[in-house]
Amino acid sequence: MMLSRSNPGFKLFIFLLLAIAAIIFLVAGTAFAEKAVRLVVDGKEISPDVPPQLIDGRAVAPVREVAEALGAKVAWDAGNRTVKVVAGDWPGQLASSLDRAGGEFRLAPNAEGEVKKLWRVGEHRFLLEHVWNMDYSYFLCDAETGEKDLIVDFMENARFKEARNNELVFVAKGGGDCGDYSFPYLLRYDVESKKLYREELYLTRSVAFGASGSWEHVFKGVSFKDGAVALELAVAPEQVLAGGHKRPFTVVDRRHDGLTVRIYGVRCPKSSEGELKPDHPLIERISWRALPAQEPVANEDLLKEDFPYGAALKSTAAIQGPSLLVEIDTKGEPVYNIDTSSTPNHKLTYIVKIK
Repeated sequence: MMLSRSNPGFKLFIFLLLAIAAIIFLVAGTAFAEKAVRLVVDGKEISPDVPPQLIDGRAVAPVREVAEALGAKVAWDAGNRTVKVVAGDWPGQLASSLDRAGGEFRLAPNAEGEVKKLWRVGEHRFLLEHVWNMDYSYFLCDAETGEKDLIVDFMENARFKEARNNELVFVAKGGGDCGDYSFPYLLRYDVESKKLYREELYLTRSVAFGASGSWEHVFKGVSFKDGAVALELAVAPEQVLAGGHKRPFTVVDRRHDGLTVRIYGVRCPKSSEGELKPDHPLIERISWRALPAQEPVANEDLLKEDFPYGAALKSTAAIQGPSLLVEIDTKGEPVYNIDTSSTPNHKLTYIVKIK
């Protein structure tokens, strides 16, 4: 039997057909909606190549897209059939976990200290700065294995400077627990070989070093040896030689045309004033003179500055007594290093090198 458009049966057939199609669409749409899972990371919706799904009542999403959206890195280890994820915010997570760890980095019963800073080193290592009072220690940690190595201890009085490829660079001034701080030097730690190297440092700024509680010294003279300025001192004969020979407290002012070196706690003979004009391409003149005990302490901002360049002093009251002032005039702004060495008979020599 055929139905014409004008036949009431035809209209009923079309109505039923549309109704069935609508039901099928609604059922299919409902089923699709149940399977479609949106992926939103930190408030931002992402659309991975493999969409997230509901499997046995659990939402399953691809790990790479989720991890990378959080700033993490994902690697597939085919040999061990392992997915490795290094979290993007692991420094914050690590700081929190170390804080909960309590005494893990305790140096003494009453010396808990705290984790001050973290730096990422390569793909899975990090450098941790642990501080107790003014004692800084540095640990190199492995985020994959959990290994933790103390690479620079508090005896170095170091501060982290920078990371270069597989090398960590620190500026240190030593001193240990006796306060005998040397002129700043570099420490280089090779991450792969796990070795620490010491290297002399040439500065383009002012610096303070030595010990404010040093023995009193007597000025012996200034000379020019092997292209460097030598300042000769000796421990005053009436000193009680206990606690080891410490460098006198020393402040070096770098000027645009030279250096001013002031060594505190040094007595000078009456004839101690003088000058030299060495044969050197950069040094024009060396002069020196004694300053009385009442001469005001200068460079207070530098003396209060933290290590490794300042002295971290809260007060300059401990710096007193006569001092020796040495001025080295140079052609242009100097780059300099100072080495100090003592002998068994308690003589002390400052070697000032300019380049």
